Amino acid sequence: MSGSDESRTITGWQTASKLYRRPPGLGWLLALAAVPLLLGLIGWGGLDRSGKDAELTRPDVNPTATLTAPDVNAPDVNAPNVNMPNLSFAPLSITRNGNDFNLSGDLPDGAAKASLMDWLRGKFGAGVNLVDNLNLRPGVSTPDVAALGSLFDAAGDRIPDFAFKIDGDTVTLTGTAVSAEARDAVEAAAKTAWPNIKVVNNIQVGPAPAAPAPPAPPAPGAPGAPGGTPGPCAVLQGDVSALLRTPINFSTDGFVLAPASQQLLSQVADKLKTCEGAKVAVTGYTDSSGNDAINIPLSGNRAKAVADYLVSQGLPADHVTSSGAGSANPIAGNDTPEGKAQNRRVEITVN
Repeated sequence: MSGSDESRTITGWQTASKLYRRPPGLGWLLALAAVPLLLGLIGWGGLDRSGKDAELTRPDVNPTATLTAPDVNAPDVNAPNVNMPNLSFAPLSITRNGNDFNLSGDLPDGAAKASLMDWLRGKFGAGVNLVDNLNLRPGVSTPDVAALGSLFDAAGDRIPDFAFKIDGDTVTLTGTAVSAEARDAVEAAAKTAWPNIKVVNNIQVGPAPAAPAPPAPPAPGAPGAPGGTPGPCAVLQGDVSALLRTPINFSTDGFVLAPASQQLLSQVADKLKTCEGAKVAVTGYTDSSGNDAINIPLSGNRAKAVADYLVSQGLPADHVTSSGAGSANPIAGNDTPEGKAQNRRVEITVN
């Protein structure tokens, strides 16, 4: 007890004792201050923060899904095929007049030419007359026989003067049809054969053209004449072959006629002119040296040089045709220089 006070009361003297304590120290003050802070921390730690976490959580986004651009180069299966190449053919024409067919233009090789002519003979019979003005140019593009056949099948006998010409990306149809249906059938066949080609239909509708007059009977002595004294036409092929025992020569690896061969061909032309109406086919050949890409054009050019010279000597141009067969049909072996020289030749056939 730190001290005492005495006071007098009614009842007498009493002694009242008061206790005196020391003031609180610094440690107590710090402890008192720490209590509210501790309670606050406990309360904050117990709060439910799930809502805030939900608000702060970002959605799981696949960046590749949102950043990937569409492939603009992917093909559109619904779009038309604009990359289909357009057809482009070398010039080629076939003109029909009854049983006569005039052929002109370019073919890639002798096999294509033989295929076309064999098809025409098979289609229109052995009596068909083919006028061959075709050139051989390796590498050119030409329509196949099946496509041409569809056109002639559609024309049939309803367009006896049917003709077509194909050049580049255009085919031109001409002739006189007995009806509009016949005209339209040929056009439809052309469009079916070549869907990407331009078709120019110049077929007229009208009366069928008059059939060509039958040929006059051959003169006595002409080929096919019954009986009579043999005339110059009967022995014409033999006379020409006898002259051609002397080979026709050209410049080395070229198709320019040698002067001596020009004199020889002048004699051949004189023989041919003795038989009016004689038709001549000139065919060139080479030996086996090289390949068809070289030999066929070379043989064709040599045959054409001979044909042109015959025409220059007075033979009708439409009675003389030429073609090149390359190294086909050798008449001697190609294993000796002598044999190769015999195979390098030009043949003239009289019809």
